[in-house]
Amino acid sequence: MRIWFSLTMMLLAAPTWVASHLHAQTAPTGIAALLRPESQSPTLTPSSIQQSLASVDQPPTVTQFEPWWKSIATIPFHLSENTLRVDGDTLILEALQHSYHIAALRENITIAQTGICRAAADFDPSTFVESKFVRTSVPTGSTLDAGSGIDRLREEDFRVNGGFRRKTIRGGRFEVAQRLGLQDSNSEFFTPTQQGNSRLTFSFNQPLLNGAGESFNRSLIVLAQLDTDIARQKTTTGIQNHLLAIQEAMWNLYFQRISMLLRIRHLQQANSIHQWLEKRQELDSLISQLKRAESAVASRKAELSRAVTSIRNAEDRLRSLVNSPSLTADRSIEIIPTVPPSTAFVPIKMEDAIVTALESRSEIVELGFELDSTRVRLDIARNDMLPVLDLVLESYLSGLRGRYDVGRSWVDQFSRGEPSYAAGLQFEMPVGRRAACADIRRRQSQLRQLAHRLSETIAQLESEVSAAVREVQTSHREMMSRQVAMQSAAEYVNLVSNRWHELPGEGYSSNAILEDLLDAQDRLLNEEVALANARVSYVLSTIQLKRATGTLLEIHPLSQSQ
Repeated sequence: MRIWFSLTMMLLAAPTWVASHLHAQTAPTGIAALLRPESQSPTLTPSSIQQSLASVDQPPTVTQFEPWWKSIATIPFHLSENTLRVDGDTLILEALQHSYHIAALRENITIAQTGICRAAADFDPSTFVESKFVRTSVPTGSTLDAGSGIDRLREEDFRVNGGFRRKTIRGGRFEVAQRLGLQDSNSEFFTPTQQGNSRLTFSFNQPLLNGAGESFNRSLIVLAQLDTDIARQKTTTGIQNHLLAIQEAMWNLYFQRISMLLRIRHLQQANSIHQWLEKRQELDSLISQLKRAESAVASRKAELSRAVTSIRNAEDRLRSLVNSPSLTADRSIEIIPTVPPSTAFVPIKMEDAIVTALESRSEIVELGFELDSTRVRLDIARNDMLPVLDLVLESYLSGLRGRYDVGRSWVDQFSRGEPSYAAGLQFEMPVGRRAACADIRRRQSQLRQLAHRLSETIAQLESEVSAAVREVQTSHREMMSRQVAMQSAAEYVNLVSNRWHELPGEGYSSNAILEDLLDAQDRLLNEEVALANARVSYVLSTIQLKRATGTLLEIHPLSQSQ
């Protein structure tokens, strides 16, 4: 009876198989099949293309659905004795406190801020002390050098000069110096002998053209502040990229945990088939069926082993990005994401997203600071075109005593005599001023270059935001379609499974149905993995949209802010 049934099934399937085989041998393929009038392939027309695209834009209508693994993915799998539950917000806070990469990025701001202090220190007063001893011994060529009968002029001079100098905010340089000295000579004209001398000097040098003005002299401070702002924006960009990587790593860990659950159930299905065949081995199951089931079990065990390794790798990736002590203290701890992905769709207007990006993206702000910095450097180059014209003022008081009486000479510089003074102008201008002209052309070219870069960045930003918005919409439609595909695959597995259990175990048809059942389970696994990946991809697309609009570091989510 079983043999007759198997032959009947083969004969019933033969015409269909022969027809399909002949059709595969003779039917044209590719574009040629579409161009031939007798082809059974559908002909593409503008209306059919439009209808197909319209159907893609409309996601399939599905009922409220939650996958069976949603409640299980967030429980411990006992991969380790200890577990740690995490969520996206907690990981971001932990990373901001402990991440080595973020800490290194923040140091760029500190390094840039030192430039402000360094530039401002140019106006700090400085003290100085200079000392020098000079002994002179030269032959005399005239009695006027040292007197009659003196063949060599011998002098000893020791000086100490000290004081402070300071640059003013308008470019002037002020200096106060006190000089004390001891001097002696064998000249008959040197009187008094063993002199103690002193001089108190006041000098001031004020640029009138080149280097004059508060704005010019503060330009280095302004440039240092702009460099700090640029470093701050670059740091913000780097931190957002790092936080995005953390979110991707967390959701990858969640996906890997689901993937392991799917493969556990996939293995259980194969074990169930194998056990069923073993129980019916004495009745109607074949050795070929047992071997096929054993092969499926072994293959699915290997996939499960790989899934466990993928979870461990995802956990290590998350640890290396966050560097939190709670994650790194015990590297064998099982990390469990506690919040499942949200599938709620919030419509987002592309125009609003682009405007938000133009207002919030650090790259735009950074280019604005670079433009300001280049304008300041252009002003410096224009100032260098001016000739040097400095006002020089100097005044001094002096005293002189014999017998190395430096103290009395210092008192005399205030009580005796009168101050000396000098005033004048210094002028200098390079012929042709080629260096200054080259600097101006260079800064103007840099301004034009930055303007082109700004336009390019805005165009790239609009393209990136548009792609991110479309990715959110597409990933949501894909998630809905994957849900329908998975449900259909699950129903097909149930149909094939019921058919396999109802048919007798011997014959060609039973082997074919077993093979169809195992293939259907593999297809169901693929659809479940695709659905899990689509749900995670949808969440990541919303996070990437926040990154594209520059709002990833904001507290409120993008959907609420818009």
